[in-house]
Amino acid sequence: MQQQCNQCSAPFEITDEDCAIYEKMSPVIGGKQQLIPPPSLCPQCRQQRRLAFRNDRNYYHNICHLCKKPTISIYSPDKDIPVLCEKCFWGDHWDPLEYGQKYDSGRPFFEQFAALKKRLPRIAIYHSQSENADFTVHSSRNRNCYMCSSTLDCEDVFFTDHFFQSRDCADIFASIRLELCYECNFCDECFGSEFLDHCTNVSDSTLCYDCRGSQHLIGCAFLRNKQHCILNKEASPEKCEETRKRFLTDPAFRADFTRRFIALKLRYPHRSVWLTNTENCSGNELLNCKNAKHCFNVRHLEDGKYAYGAYQATDSYDVSRVCGEMMYECAAIVDLSYGAFCNLTYQCQNLAYCDNCQGTRDSFGCMSLKKHRYCILNTQYTQAEYEALVPKIIEYMKQRREYGEFFPVQLSPFGYNETKAYDWYPLQKKEVLKRGWQWSDYETPLQDVERTIPASKLPPSIDQIPDDILNWAILCEQTNKPFKIIKQELEFYRKRGLPIPHRSPTQRRLDRLNAYNFYTLYDRRCGKCGEEIQTSYQPSRPEVVYCEQCYLETVY
Repeated sequence: MQQQCNQCSAPFEITDEDCAIYEKMSPVIGGKQQLIPPPSLCPQCRQQRRLAFRNDRNYYHNICHLCKKPTISIYSPDKDIPVLCEKCFWGDHWDPLEYGQKYDSGRPFFEQFAALKKRLPRIAIYHSQSENADFTVHSSRNRNCYMCSSTLDCEDVFFTDHFFQSRDCADIFASIRLELCYECNFCDECFGSEFLDHCTNVSDSTLCYDCRGSQHLIGCAFLRNKQHCILNKEASPEKCEETRKRFLTDPAFRADFTRRFIALKLRYPHRSVWLTNTENCSGNELLNCKNAKHCFNVRHLEDGKYAYGAYQATDSYDVSRVCGEMMYECAAIVDLSYGAFCNLTYQCQNLAYCDNCQGTRDSFGCMSLKKHRYCILNTQYTQAEYEALVPKIIEYMKQRREYGEFFPVQLSPFGYNETKAYDWYPLQKKEVLKRGWQWSDYETPLQDVERTIPASKLPPSIDQIPDDILNWAILCEQTNKPFKIIKQELEFYRKRGLPIPHRSPTQRRLDRLNAYNFYTLYDRRCGKCGEEIQTSYQPSRPEVVYCEQCYLETVY
């Protein structure tokens, strides 16, 4: 069945398999299944809509609605959103049911939910079970972490996203089990290295791509079980150490060496997509997955489609950054079972159209609940009342074509430019406002800044950086906006012999994002056997791309 997206007008297909998924994921309430209709938006627009509710890179100083104490929040103070510090949110001094309202069949559901959401307090920042990790979001079980998102089981890490089981690292994306690493993307089991991309079990190396089981590499690509190499050629240990030190301290040498490294990479065939230990899968950056179709940056997923950033999930369709089972059109989820159209829930079960709920079951259209059950719009019902009313609400929603769709972007508490949607689907302010979405012009004032220094004036070697740098703001070489170095960050750079960054954490995150192939697959032909393949490399790009079989025969 061919559909036309209601937002971008692009055609997209709804297959018989998709229809079976919608039926499978349809909730059962009071013994009757409430069938989910096919979506009205294409997969990318659905993803954009979900990500418009996710801010994981902007932190603000705010005031707790109850205790009136300062707190760190992902909601800027100009939004007039009542936020609660963690202690107050979990305390007994407020009850989310006091804000409940009765469902009105004469009004659109999303309009009623928006009114509820506007009044309800919510937790200021979403993280849990962590120590000294106030500036982390969508994260859990961390210690001494700063400016991290989707980071789990980590210690002493900074400026990371989608990062797991690691310590003493900074500026990392989509990696697991790293130690003493810096500026790495899609890496596993690496140690004491910097500027790695798609490397596994690599240690004491710098600026490498697609290397495995190797040590002491500088500017190498596609090597397996090698050590002491520079630009893929064997070198003495002394030469490797000398080259690394010069790379880190001499900007002119670093620029020239990087150009040679890029030219080296282009001489080798690239893997069309990264599917590792997968069965019946399509997409890119998949690890230990089965029956995952059109999924990206996913680990340990079984039975899913259009999943982006999932981790340890099953039966998950149209989801973004989730962990759980039986989820449809959900975002920012941890341990949800049987949920549809939910955002920011933690350890919940049987929810639909819920936001910011914790430990809650069998509820519909609720916000900020804590271990509640059988609630609708934050109003308590008996089980019988709940099971009688929810099907009626769904029927009214179907008449208005609301049921089957995630929350409208207009209900997002963030400006579009604050969200992950802006990262992956950038729009100008004029276009955002034309669509009726929000835009944020709020900028956090930099605290305690008396002196600034242009990045170009920084000494090239970390050995020349005094402790007093902590009292200065550095002007980003790209945006000229000031940013500060924190004490733990300075200690990390000194430990690794790394220069002080010349770009702000925000700009470094954008640099990593721009270097990564977008969540899109393109039709190409294998550069060796000529077979038709799908790849994340656009046809206009210069890389030679091989199918999986030809790649393995050539590189391994």
